[in-house]
Amino acid sequence: MDCLVVGLTGQTGAGKSTVSRLLAAGGIPVVDCDILAREAVLPGSVCLAQLAEAFGKEILQDGSLDRAKTAKIAFSDPQKLKTLNRITHQAILVLLEQRLQELREKGERLTAVDAPTLFESGADRFCGVVVSVIAPKELRRRRILDRDGLTPEEAQRRMGAQQPDDFYTSRSDFVLVNDGTQKDLAEKTGRLIQILQEKAGI
Repeated sequence: MDCLVVGLTGQTGAGKSTVSRLLAAGGIPVVDCDILAREAVLPGSVCLAQLAEAFGKEILQDGSLDRAKTAKIAFSDPQKLKTLNRITHQAILVLLEQRLQELREKGERLTAVDAPTLFESGADRFCGVVVSVIAPKELRRRRILDRDGLTPEEAQRRMGAQQPDDFYTSRSDFVLVNDGTQKDLAEKTGRLIQILQEKAGI
């Protein structure tokens, strides 16, 4: 039987990473696209060379990508963000396809792909089920400020670059609304895991 691939996505600050950790703790292997994104831009990679060509050598620090500087440049201009995503998404999708094939070969029946830009990158084409995590805007803003050490203006810019709730809800099989406590989210995720395991026949 084939492996059921679950795409996990959501807005920044909504709680996607928490859900991802809970899925992993529930025994579901998780492919983290943020980790793949770091792998894609390792020194000497084609992706890193393309980024340096697009954004200038100032995004490099000792031959490695300065992620903070790159993010600052990209989030300041929608066109630059589009360029960043076009270059990195292509490289990430190649790595993602490899990881999913490896998991299938190991005999995994259920796996998750944690991808903040699941739809925008085209990674949803690998997924049989899509789960989105959303949360009220003010809650997300507070979480981003606490977590990332951004200024209110930077947090607002980052949130402004995100898709609205209905972008996720209209494209998802399951939506987790993270507007309560950590315990509430854990309970919702626990119920979701049971449903996914049933779907995967395990």
